[in-house]
Amino acid sequence: MAAPPPSSRLPRWLAVSAWPLGGLVLTVFFIFLGFPYDLLASRLADQVERSTSVRLRIGELSPYVGLAGLGLEAREVLAAREGGRTIVLQRLVVRPAWSLAWFRGMPAVHLDVTSEIGNGEGTLILGSAGGFAGSLEAVRLEYLPVEMLEAVDIQGILDAVIDLHANDDVDDDGESAGVGGWVGDVDFDLREGSLATEGLPVAVPFERLHGLLHFGGERYLTVSGVRLEGPLIAGTIEGEIGHGASIDRRPLKLDIAFQVQDANLDGMLSGLGTRGQDGISHLRVSGTVVRPVVR
Repeated sequence: MAAPPPSSRLPRWLAVSAWPLGGLVLTVFFIFLGFPYDLLASRLADQVERSTSVRLRIGELSPYVGLAGLGLEAREVLAAREGGRTIVLQRLVVRPAWSLAWFRGMPAVHLDVTSEIGNGEGTLILGSAGGFAGSLEAVRLEYLPVEMLEAVDIQGILDAVIDLHANDDVDDDGESAGVGGWVGDVDFDLREGSLATEGLPVAVPFERLHGLLHFGGERYLTVSGVRLEGPLIAGTIEGEIGHGASIDRRPLKLDIAFQVQDANLDGMLSGLGTRGQDGISHLRVSGTVVRPVVR
């Protein structure tokens, strides 16, 4: 006789447990969809305003369901620093991130931002030893709340790959071993902008400014492989910014090599730096970030 076909029925233990487990999942899912997110948005905005200098107003907060997991989606978010410009975030998605940081007891969230000043995406690890790894796309640099940008007038459209983490280490003087406790790399590409500082006679427009910034370690910031390409000047920048208790006490040491592209500007910059026979001028920038000295 032929053997009976194998049974296609589920094991009894699986069938018994599947129904209540499925019901629990559906219950949690519908609670997630029906949660009063308007009240949550108001409380989140109040909490952010109390704990930071950012005033936040969330136009709409709703559940987000994606392939990578559940989260929250906010639209028409208004964010403003005290005394600063209001930035409109058209869309902000926040969800738990797939990260090993959870096993170290540090919550990690994935952010996806679309705003009027550019877009960004990445993983934010919360806590004293947290960090951020992600990218920025077509961001207006002058609107970013970065301390050093307040000392240098630099504008442009920024693309960047960021990998920074917090560092609680301090040096012998009790100062942070990184940028405000941050250590890591920023690979940046800035285009269609201009650069102006106290030591330059005119603002220098550029088509592209790109390179690598390394934060932390023995120096506050190391600048390497930075190249400027513009209609007036083309050149390279290497150097460092040392540690200091504040931005006006951080020593600056930059070596700049440049070549004037526009003959009309040649006379104005002829006394800036030392020009070699190859037409390339070399100058050194010292002093501090706030008060640079160009030689």
